[in-house]
Amino acid sequence: MKKVGFTGGALVVELGYSRDMLFFFDCLKFVCERQYPERNWILLTERLFKYYVRRNEVDETNELMQEAYDIFSKTSTKSVDFSEIIQDSWASELNISLKTLSDVFSRYFSAFFECYESAKLMYDEFKSYPDYQYEPIRIVLTSMPEHLDDMHRELIQYDALAREDSPFWLDSEGQ
Repeated sequence: MKKVGFTGGALVVELGYSRDMLFFFDCLKFVCERQYPERNWILLTERLFKYYVRRNEVDETNELMQEAYDIFSKTSTKSVDFSEIIQDSWASELNISLKTLSDVFSRYFSAFFECYESAKLMYDEFKSYPDYQYEPIRIVLTSMPEHLDDMHRELIQYDALAREDSPFWLDSEGQ
């Protein structure tokens, strides 16, 4: 199974296996979308999950991630079904014995916030350069050599993904 993480600006943060990342997004859908369906969770559960965070949506996406952190901090791990992690013998770097979902996924939240800061800083610092392009927050493969290809993937390739297509980072192994 391949390892994945967040990137944004000049930063790449490896977080763990693709199935752990998938479980993070399953929890976002199960907990946040169900409790607060009126919020624009699609920025996290679709844009970040499958594509990338557009520059004009970066602040709203950051606010939603902060809101998700707050919701996860009030959500006991006892309220989530971890049976797939426990019963399947797939590798996981998640510590499901912690008290809340924000504890389990603390690295995911901090990595996102760091990549958010990096993406904003890089854009603000270099936007006046003629050839500079925004370096979006997105999920990438961090395992070599796939990481090298992923970091050079054009945004137009993400935009070309159909609704039924899997994200580039989600390997088929173990799914």
